[in-house]
Amino acid sequence: MAATGAKLGTRTRFLREDPVGSGTYVSVAEVKSIGGPSLSRDAVEATHTESPDDHAEFIPGLANGGEVSLVLNFRPEHVSQGATAGLLKDFQDGTVRNWRVEWPQFANTPTLTFPGFLTGWEPSSAAKELISVAAKLKVTGKTVATNFA
Repeated sequence: MAATGAKLGTRTRFLREDPVGSGTYVSVAEVKSIGGPSLSRDAVEATHTESPDDHAEFIPGLANGGEVSLVLNFRPEHVSQGATAGLLKDFQDGTVRNWRVEWPQFANTPTLTFPGFLTGWEPSSAAKELISVAAKLKVTGKTVATNFA
């Protein structure tokens, strides 16, 4: 019986292209969780008067990269999260840049790379919890998978 190839999420990295258009990626500091991108594709109805067996017909429509959700330990002094050159600045300026998720836990480090912009940035503080930031990005183009089988 073969052993599982499953891996823990530790060491997963979320990176932003910096500067924009450079092809150079830097890690966003202290990412706790990454959700997405949530890829989907529209189904476009193509039913016509001679559709077989009185059934609706559909064709594939446009793909949508969806959103990416992040939870980070709040680090306002860190360049990758700050208001001068980090996530907060990207949100305030509406900056579109390339982003990347890397999984170095696997052989050949699979990655997903996509263009997008921040649509949400929400800090959260509670007396007995770490201060965190929840961020959302809208993917605005094709997601490219590298080193997937």
